Formats: sequence, structure tokens, C-alpha cells
Amino acid sequence: MRARTGARTASLPWSSGRSGSGGSSRRARLVDVTLALLTAVAVGAGPAAMGAPLSWNGTFTLGAALGGLLLARRRHPLLVLVLSAAVLIGWQSAGLFEGGWIWPLTAALFTAALSHPGRSAGVGALVLTYGLTPQGLGGPETLARGGVELLWLALVLAAANAWRQYGRWRAEHRARLVQLEQTRLAEQRLRISREVHDVVAHTLAVVGVHLNVAVEALDDSPEEARAALRTAIAARTQAMSELKAFVGELREAPHQGLESVVDLVEQARTAGLEVRYDLEGDSGAVPAAQALTAYRVVQEAVVNTLRHSEAGRLTIRVRVRSRELEVTVTDDGRAVTFSEGHGLTGMRERVTVLGGTLRIGVGANADAEAGTDAGFVVKAVLPLTTA
Repeated sequence: MRARTGARTASLPWSSGRSGSGGSSRRARLVDVTLALLTAVAVGAGPAAMGAPLSWNGTFTLGAALGGLLLARRRHPLLVLVLSAAVLIGWQSAGLFEGGWIWPLTAALFTAALSHPGRSAGVGALVLTYGLTPQGLGGPETLARGGVELLWLALVLAAANAWRQYGRWRAEHRARLVQLEQTRLAEQRLRISREVHDVVAHTLAVVGVHLNVAVEALDDSPEEARAALRTAIAARTQAMSELKAFVGELREAPHQGLESVVDLVEQARTAGLEVRYDLEGDSGAVPAAQALTAYRVVQEAVVNTLRHSEAGRLTIRVRVRSRELEVTVTDDGRAVTFSEGHGLTGMRERVTVLGGTLRIGVGANADAEAGTDAGFVVKAVLPLTTA
């Protein structure tokens, strides 16, 4: 119940703001006092402006009563309307006020209609029906007066409905902004996790391969062991540089692109793989987002080959066409079953965000152009758009 009440308060622009700042509460009280004074003056002096005599016991007393009731309009809007209507009917019945039946209730009627539109309309209709009961008035005069009163009632109710709809729109707009911000933060966290995984996983795979080589060659071939250690240190240094650049420039465009695939090729070769790299087309015409995604696809495929496939040969094929970029990475490792972990999932998310397709499979059937000795195939197709 508490949450529901809060939702209603948030959707009504006239709410008192008791849960907000002290400045909002002061402004609300100032508005209430202003409305009370305007109602008191209008009801007290309004008939005099139309030629009716001033009456301290009639119009001014009624104005003070209706204005005083408005001070409680925020806490009890419908009750204030009902009491105001009863007071007005009492004054009218006693012959102390003849200035109208609806307009003296304008502020109370508008406030109540914001939260209780149906009941407020009912109260207004009852007051109008009672007030228009012929009391010595002619038919045409009664109809003319009733038309004006009914028009004013409709205008007040319509204004309250419009203001209520505006309040709901504003609350929904704020909710959408909050949801968009939450979505943006979630996407940003996902992007960060993908970037960190791509850099760390690749580096650990390369370093692990060379550490194994160094351990195996330490006794028989110290020079080979030292070369492997130097390569591992270089991979670690490059990873630290990438992480530092990424952390320092999260909102800037990444530096990796198709030109960086050459570095991945060299790392795979130094790890002992026979690598063939084919690049067709103008790599400089590829937008930054597609180029980074292609780089990450190749990087993750190389990591998986080093980790799992026991492959000896790796083929990387990049084709830049007029409307799409095609990236295919194939190894000749043994065919094993696999499940998508964080790396492959992140790869698929990157490709999907750009409107591309990703195919991951084992064996030559995964790609008709992979060759009969294909072990694990990764193929990504990215549309070349600037979006």
C-alpha cells in the first residue's frame, strides 16, 4: 500500500512534496495560502463587481470559509470539496449568496478531480442540480444560467484531467530515464567485462604456452627456454599496456583494429603454430566498431586454439567487401565437443550488437571453405555501416 500511494503522489504535480526538500514544502504552502486568499477575495468581492451589494455576513464570510477549507486540500481533497459544497449550499439556501454554484468551488473541485475525478464530477453535478431547481426563475433564465454553470464545471474537470495526465506522463518519463540509465550502465559493465576478458584471457593463454615451452626446454635447450620467457614477458607487457589504455580511455574509441591482427598472427607463430593470414580488400575502409569486433573475434579464436585444440596449423581469412566484412578463423585441431563460455558468449554479443552473424562449429561442415582438415571454425559476418 505504501508503494502504491507513493506512485500516485509522484504522478500528481500538485502533491505536497513532504518527502522532498524543505523548499518544495514551503512552495506548496505558499501556493495553498495564495489559493485560499484568491478564493476568499473572489467569493467575497466577486458579486459586488457584478452589481450585488456587499455583505459581511454573506459573501465575505462565505469567502473566508471556502478559503480556509482550501488549506487542507492536499491531505483531504475530496472531503474539502464536499464540505465546501455543503457550505455553499447552506449560504445559497439562506439567501446570503447568489453569485453562482460552481465557480466558488473551482479550486476545491480542481484539486479533488486530480485524485478522484468521478466522485468530484458527481459532487459538482449534485450541487449544480440543486442550485438550478427553479425558485421563481423563468425557464429561459434557468437554462441560460445552467448552461454557463455546466460549461464551467466541464472546463474545470477537463483542466484537472489534462493536468493529471501531464503528471502521469512526467512520472513515466522519469521512469523511462531511470530505466535507460540502468540499461546504459548494464551495457557499459558488459562491455568492460568483455574487454577485460579478451585481453586477460589472450595474454594468459600466450604466456601459458611459452611457460610450458620454457619448462620443457630449460634443461636441454636454455636458449629456447630464454626465448620463450622473453615472449611471455612481451605478451604480459602488451597486455598491461592494453589494460592501462582501456581503463584510462573507457569512453574513447579503442585502438585495436584490423591492422592489429598481424600482432595476433605473430604471437600465434611464436607459440609454435603454423599460421596463414589472408587479407582481401581495403582494411582502411572498415569502420572502427567493425574493425575492433573483427580483431576481438580473431583474438578469441586464437586463444581457443592455443588452449584447447592441440592444433598445428591456423588459418585467418579477412575479406572486406563493399557491404560486409567477413572474418574466418580455422584450425586443424582434433574435433572435440565444446560449450560456449564467457569468451565465445562475448564474441557473439559483439557481433550481434553490430547486426552481424556468427557461426561456430567443429569440422569442415562448419564452413564450406574451411577445407577437409578443419578442426574448429569461427566465422563472423559484419555489415559495413557507420551506425
